[in-house]
Amino acid sequence: MMKTIKLILSLFLILGFQSVDAQISDKDLNYLLVRQDDVKPSQAAAYETSLLELKQFLGNNNVKHVNYMTQVQDNNFYSHVTPLIDLNDIEGGLKTFVIGDQKSAEFDVIWSYLNSAIESVKYYVVKYEPELSYVTDGNVWLEEAPYRRWNYLYFEPGTEKEAEKLLLAYKNLYKNKGVKSGFRVFRAVIGLDQPVVMFTTWSKSPLDYQMELQESIDLLGDEGTVLWLAMMDLVSATETIEGWYLPQYSFMPMAQKK
Repeated sequence: MMKTIKLILSLFLILGFQSVDAQISDKDLNYLLVRQDDVKPSQAAAYETSLLELKQFLGNNNVKHVNYMTQVQDNNFYSHVTPLIDLNDIEGGLKTFVIGDQKSAEFDVIWSYLNSAIESVKYYVVKYEPELSYVTDGNVWLEEAPYRRWNYLYFEPGTEKEAEKLLLAYKNLYKNKGVKSGFRVFRAVIGLDQPVVMFTTWSKSPLDYQMELQESIDLLGDEGTVLWLAMMDLVSATETIEGWYLPQYSFMPMAQKK
């Protein structure tokens, strides 16, 4: 019985909540719930097949309240990201799902195959910080720019305010220099070591990313270097992970209607 309850809760967390527009535009971003699956390397193909079957199952059943964006990282993690209006979405959605009739024989088969390919599952919540992020008009980050780079900056406790000032200065420098490429800043809320900031960037490909990065460095000049080094003085550890947005495994039915 306990195992069944855990599977139901896990199912709900991968599928998402009745929340915001599935296009995941910046105006909609507030909190993001992330389910991170550590997939066995030998089972990656089977796992992706199950994701396709899950997407087809949801589409065939005309499910409208489920929205998630799937990404793969170079550390063999697959993440499924769902936007939340606020943290109350978790409690309200869980109660609704657990008491509802959401299971079927077809779904049980799909879900069992997904679970058999996973070593472990982790959930965390991050909050988007638009005032610290730099996103120019037309700076897309879905199908048009699927390459991802996540920089995890683990700050020394007590330096959060100073780090925020430096991030804001960094954003303003990008704006003043007219840098074309952008970045988004997310702050960990639940499930990650604290204090940590996710500094995320994107591009069409790794090659495009490196070219854009060099262009940004040239434009920012010594001012950019000084600001970045000042921020690194506040950081106890960093981690950089690369990956890709996977539209073929994402389920965003509202976006398909637009």
